[in-house]
Amino acid sequence: MVDPRMARFRLPVAAFAAMVAVIMATAAVLFARKIGLAPGRVETFYLGSEVGFAPPRSLAGLLEVAVPHLLAVPLVLFVTLHLVAFAHAARRRPFAILSAVTWGCAAAGIGAGFAIRFAWPWLAPLKIAAFVGLEATLLAWLLLLAATIVPTPLLTESGGAPSRAAR
Repeated sequence: MVDPRMARFRLPVAAFAAMVAVIMATAAVLFARKIGLAPGRVETFYLGSEVGFAPPRSLAGLLEVAVPHLLAVPLVLFVTLHLVAFAHAARRRPFAILSAVTWGCAAAGIGAGFAIRFAWPWLAPLKIAAFVGLEATLLAWLLLLAATIVPTPLLTESGGAPSRAAR
């Protein structure tokens, strides 16, 4: 159901959701092609490979990726979660749980590269899980956001008036 408070913001919210969806799709393609979805490929990406003549990732290289992500990812999550909370009047516990999972995946995704390279290479599955988790939870948030701006037909009785369940 469209939240009446969101009605006049449909276009900007739809544009925001569409842009975030495009960024998510682009990130998924880049992650799969550049880093890979297999733990071995993730390890090779961060630790390098003598066979493939790939050097290990440097601290400077990791920071060049992490620093912009430390601004952009929390900003997108903050705006998305607040728009959903504003429009849905969500119950506290489910909202808090999904928020915590989303923020946890974001933090793990950003930090996992450093951990793989400098601490424990066997954390490669964590990097993959964090990325997939972030993409999945952000998609859930975007679907909840879309539900606030996309009109849904009311269930009507034979007389055309809204049914009691729809009122």
